[in-house]
Amino acid sequence: MSLYLYDGSFDGLLTAIFECFADRCEPIDIVNEEIYQASLLEDLRPVQTDTTKAERVIKGIDARSDGVGGELVYQLFLSELAGIELRIYRLVRLLVRQNDPNILENFANPDVLYSAQVKKMISREVHRMHAFVRFQKADNDIYYAVISPDFNVIPLIGDHFQRRYADQPWVIFDTRRHYGLYYDVNNLSFIDASSDILSFATVNAAVNSSLDGLEDQYQQLWKQYFQSVTIQERRNIKLHLRHMPRRYWKYLIEKQVGRK
Repeated sequence: MSLYLYDGSFDGLLTAIFECFADRCEPIDIVNEEIYQASLLEDLRPVQTDTTKAERVIKGIDARSDGVGGELVYQLFLSELAGIELRIYRLVRLLVRQNDPNILENFANPDVLYSAQVKKMISREVHRMHAFVRFQKADNDIYYAVISPDFNVIPLIGDHFQRRYADQPWVIFDTRRHYGLYYDVNNLSFIDASSDILSFATVNAAVNSSLDGLEDQYQQLWKQYFQSVTIQERRNIKLHLRHMPRRYWKYLIEKQVGRK
């Protein structure tokens, strides 16, 4: 058995899976080469990313799953969980061997059950990002929002905000992974920390002096609204934390009680 090394990209992982099938080899693991720790005991198999091979894997998955397998595998990849690559390989292998879309409903299979559980976690995080993203308007008329989600959900939330804020430019930046989305009212694109669009504001626009002149007034109004609708006698902290975990508070304007 071999250990396959890939470049950390989704296409790279799919290429590695393609090579596993081509080699008729059961991988001992599939690892991102950036985090791999060398060992003399392993049979290493470095993989060169090939988009043609990656596309063939996706087409094969979708053909055996009524078109849902490719999206599922992508969401699993974005979870960034330890060992997720080998889990994805096992799921792909299962789809290929069974050639039955209903296999994804067989939760007695540990790989199917695990995939469903991870997909649920990803969906929950996407839902929270839809609810907890707070934009702040900079003096260049672009709205900025900063997030640091547990999972790499940036590729999954762009469509939602593009539909919701179609008439205004905005940036959503993931400070944990140092990249984000930029929408210019026409196109949606990925940006990294070196992008010129971020030169107008730091990744934490809340403390940046380049905020729009009215932004602070709008934030104060937002805080006053939350204070006015809160019924102190009916506060339920446990329920509140269940729906709005404390780790998201640092980017929520209504939770910045120290700022005036």
